[in-house]
Amino acid sequence: MRLIADTLIVVLIGLVLGGASAWYTINTGLAFGGIRSGPWVSWPFASGASVDPYTMAKTVRNGTIPLGAAEGLAFEAKTDSRGEPLQLACDYSVSGTTPPSKLWTLAAYAASGEQIKPDNGSRSSVHSGRLLRYTDGSFRILISQRPKAGNWLGTAGEGRFRLVLRVYDTPVTSTSGLVTPTMPNIIRGRCET
Repeated sequence: MRLIADTLIVVLIGLVLGGASAWYTINTGLAFGGIRSGPWVSWPFASGASVDPYTMAKTVRNGTIPLGAAEGLAFEAKTDSRGEPLQLACDYSVSGTTPPSKLWTLAAYAASGEQIKPDNGSRSSVHSGRLLRYTDGSFRILISQRPKAGNWLGTAGEGRFRLVLRVYDTPVTSTSGLVTPTMPNIIRGRCET
């Protein structure tokens, strides 16, 4: 009887530690091919036959379809540049430059995974082809529930959200020398209380 009890305890400890380590790896698993640049995180090898099981589990959990290596790369930000979680009650400024690409898009997603669609009919994403830029090629996009002049991405609702920046046809996905790309800053502005 003691042998069965000891075996059950060992199995239970193994399940708890294995489950906890898998949860941690899926939620923060940059060690498995993820790259970070400021608040932006990406998994360039999330598609294909050689994807590791942790990255596959993260993709399934998020409900996203990863871009193929020849298509581009998706970067996700859940915090601003100071490490504070993105909140729909706050205004944000996304400014700077992106990795070189033929096209890129920026969209906001609710914590549930659905793209945020503003109630006022404004655009729920922006893309590089319709962007006002400074003379040096940099840009500034304002994210807010209230309309703003210039490049504006409308949001709605309350709670946390995440930004997804997809760059298409970019050399950053090259396996010959993946480097940390230069990504835009995310600065928090005024918050509704």
